Amino acid sequence: MISKTVSITIIVLITLLLSATLVVADQASVTINSPELAEGDFSVMIDVENVVDLDSGQFTLYFNPDDVSVTGVDDGDVGGTAVPIDDWVVAEDNVQVLFNLPGIDGVSGSGSLATIHFETIVPGACSMEVSDGLLVSSMADAMPASWDGVESEVIAVTETASGAQTLAPTDVAEHETETELETPGFGALFVVGILAAIYFARRRD
Repeated sequence: MISKTVSITIIVLITLLLSATLVVADQASVTINSPELAEGDFSVMIDVENVVDLDSGQFTLYFNPDDVSVTGVDDGDVGGTAVPIDDWVVAEDNVQVLFNLPGIDGVSGSGSLATIHFETIVPGACSMEVSDGLLVSSMADAMPASWDGVESEVIAVTETASGAQTLAPTDVAEHETETELETPGFGALFVVGILAAIYFARRRD
């Protein structure tokens, strides 16, 4: 009876561990693709991976206005399909970008959400951060995603005049408090290993 119970427990734990790993592997992720140094005119791509039925969304790219300035924003591309820029607005230290794909089918795959063009004011290193991100599916659902290694949790979705769904922006202090994405680690594997050892010990007895 004990062996059967331990066996069932091991199976359940392994199933949960594998499920959690697969969810993390399939989750959409957004990263900044930029040159190491700012010099002259340069471009920054906002790359995206593993989106499914992406319809619209937004993000804010933060930068040091003493070092660089934004000169333009171009459409992105996912799986060979253009991701049209719906609107973009430059603030003191950031540029807010909204994108919206026409139709209701959405697009799946990997690529870029936008390309942002800069001119250099002071050559050298320039740190950038992407935040306030929102990805919306063709079913009008917010997609869980990792934004430059930080998991995003959608708090409130509103409608814009163009019909795109957006997330109300927060200030820099708020994005610094977001929780990093947690993945199954050695703790879970250790528990599974201990239970497996108990099971085989009981079986030998």
